[in-house]
Amino acid sequence: MKFWKKLLIDPCYQITLIYAITGGLWIAFSDHLLALLAHYPYSITVFQTIKGWFFILITSLLLYYLIRRETQRLQLSEKRYRDLFLSHPQPIGVYDLKTLKFLAVNEAAIAHYGYSESEFLKMTILDLCSPEESESFKLLITSNAKKNLSKHRKKDGMLIDVEILSHQLQWNHQPAEVILAQDVTARLQAERQLKRYAFQDFLTGLANRSQLVYCLNYCLESSVKSQNFALIYINLYPLKTLKYSWGYTLAEQLLIEVSNRLKRCVSEQDIVARVDSEDFAILIPDLITVERLNHQIEQIRNQFLIPFDLNGIHLSSAISIGVVCSEFNLHNAEQYLQAADIALHYAKKQGKSATLFYHPQMLETIIQRGALETDLQQAITHDQLLLNYQPIIHLTTGNLMGFEALVRWQHPTKGWISPAEFIPIAEETELIIPLGRWVLEQACQDLSRLQQHFPDLSMSINLSEVQLRHPDLLEEIDAIIKALKLDFKYLKLEITETSLMQSSANCITILTQLKHRGIKILIDDFGTGYSSLSYLQNLPIDTLKIDRSFVKNLESPGKDLEITKTIVNLAKCLNLDIIAEGIETPVQKEILQSLGCEAGQGYWFSPPLNWTGITNFLSI
Repeated sequence: MKFWKKLLIDPCYQITLIYAITGGLWIAFSDHLLALLAHYPYSITVFQTIKGWFFILITSLLLYYLIRRETQRLQLSEKRYRDLFLSHPQPIGVYDLKTLKFLAVNEAAIAHYGYSESEFLKMTILDLCSPEESESFKLLITSNAKKNLSKHRKKDGMLIDVEILSHQLQWNHQPAEVILAQDVTARLQAERQLKRYAFQDFLTGLANRSQLVYCLNYCLESSVKSQNFALIYINLYPLKTLKYSWGYTLAEQLLIEVSNRLKRCVSEQDIVARVDSEDFAILIPDLITVERLNHQIEQIRNQFLIPFDLNGIHLSSAISIGVVCSEFNLHNAEQYLQAADIALHYAKKQGKSATLFYHPQMLETIIQRGALETDLQQAITHDQLLLNYQPIIHLTTGNLMGFEALVRWQHPTKGWISPAEFIPIAEETELIIPLGRWVLEQACQDLSRLQQHFPDLSMSINLSEVQLRHPDLLEEIDAIIKALKLDFKYLKLEITETSLMQSSANCITILTQLKHRGIKILIDDFGTGYSSLSYLQNLPIDTLKIDRSFVKNLESPGKDLEITKTIVNLAKCLNLDIIAEGIETPVQKEILQSLGCEAGQGYWFSPPLNWTGITNFLSI
C-alpha cells in the first residue's frame, strides 16, 4: 500500500516505472520483429541500429529530465539561501579563509557598518577588528578556535561589541567562512550597569553591602585565612536632621563628600563601602598591626573635624565607630557585619564620637536584651506586672500628701526584675505605650479607692517622653479620669529632666494642655540632667524633685549639700513646689526641712508598698 502511495506522489518512482514499462515493451516487440525479419539480414542490421538509437534517446531524455530537475532544485535552494543571506536582519559576511578578504556581505552589514558593498569586497575581516584584536584574531583562525565576543570598528570609527556565530563552507569552490555578527553593545552596557547597581552604591560610587560581603568572604577563604583583617563601621550622626532641615539634595551632597573623605584614609587594597543610608564601612584586608588600625581610625576622625562646605552651608558632623577584627574567627561574612554593627550600636549609646571594638559579650547582652523584650511584651499582655506605691510626706507636719506609683515586674523564672533594666527597653521599643497606659489605669483606679477614705490624696505617675509624643495620650487620660470620676488636680505626672530638655515643641504643647486641665507637672531627678534656667521659667511645671544622688550625701558637708540648697532656693524663686527623693535617715530629713524643702519620700518614711501594705500603712 505504501508503494502505491509513493508512486502517486514521488516523481522518481513514476519515472522509474515509466522507464521500466517502456524498456520492457520495446525489448519484447523488437525481439518479435527481429524474428520476423530473420530472412532479411540487411533489415535486421538496420532495425538493430534503430533499436540502439531508440534506447539511447529514451535514456538521454530521462537523464536530461533528472539533471534538469536537480539543477532547478539546486538553483532554487541557492536562491533561497541568497535571499535569506541578503535579507537577514543581522549583519552577515563571507570571507576567504586564505586571503581573509570579504567575498560577500548582506544589506544589514552594509547598513550597520556604514561601508558600501564595493568597499566591503576590497576589505579583509581584519579591517573590521580593533587594532588590539587583529593579532589575536589571526591566531584564532590558524588554531581554528572560536571567539564568541569581539570588538568591531564601524566606518565612522565607533567601536561596537559583537557576538559572532561562524560556519566554514565552500564558496565558489574555495574555503570560506560565513559569520553572523550581532551587535550586543547595548546589552553589555546594560549588563555592566546592572552589575554596577548590584555591587556599587549608585549615589557615592562606593562598594555596596553585596560587594563588601563578597570581599569579606574572600578574606575568609583558606588561601588567605592566615591574614588578619579588620572591619570598621562608621555612623554619620546629623544626616536625618540635615534631610529635614535642608532637604535631600544637600544630604546627598554630604554623603558624596563623606565618601570622598573616607577614600583619603585608605590604601589601594582597602575597601570603602556604603552599607546603609547613614552607615559606611571600611574593610582592611591585610591588617599588619593594631597600631596601624588605630592610626587609620584617628585619620578618619580627623577628616570629620573639618566642617563640610555644602553650597555655602558649613556643617560639622559627628561620627560613631564600631570595629571588629578577624581574631574572633567568626564563621561567615554576615557574622562579621553583625559584629561591627553591634560594636557601632554600643558606640552610639555612649554618645557622639565614640569608638568601640567588638567583644562577644556585646552579642550575648543583645540576645539577653531581646529575650527580655519578648518577655516584657508577654508580661504586659498576661498581667505579670504590678504597682507599688511610695508615700510622699509633708516634712513639717508629717501628713501624708499622696503616693508615687512604681511599676514592678516579677518574672516567672527570673524573679524580680529592676525597673532600671526593663523601662529603658520599653522606651526604646515603644512598649512603654501599652505599659504606661496600664500603669495610668491601675494607679487611677487605686487612687479612686483610696479617696473614698482620704479624699485629698494625690497620685504621682511617671510619664515617658515617648508617651508624650503619642497622639492618643490626652484622649486616654481624659477617658480614664472621667470614667473614674476623679478630679484632674489630684493627678501628678512626673517626667525626667533629661527627657524634658529633649522634648519637642509638640511635647511642650501637650504638657501645657495637661496643666490647663489642672494636672500637676513634676520634673523628676532634677539636677542630674542638663538644665536651662530659661526652660524652667517657660515650661508648664509645678514641682521640682531633688534626685536621691544628692540627698544620700547631705550628712557630709560638700558639693551635694550646696547643690541641694541651690535647687531649693531656685524652686522658691520660680514659685515651684519641692520634693526630695531617697530620704533614708532622720538627719537627711532635718537638713532638708531646715533648707525649706516641703515634702519628701524614701525608706525613712516607708518603702514602696503593695495594696496590702497601703491598707496597713493607712490602717484602712
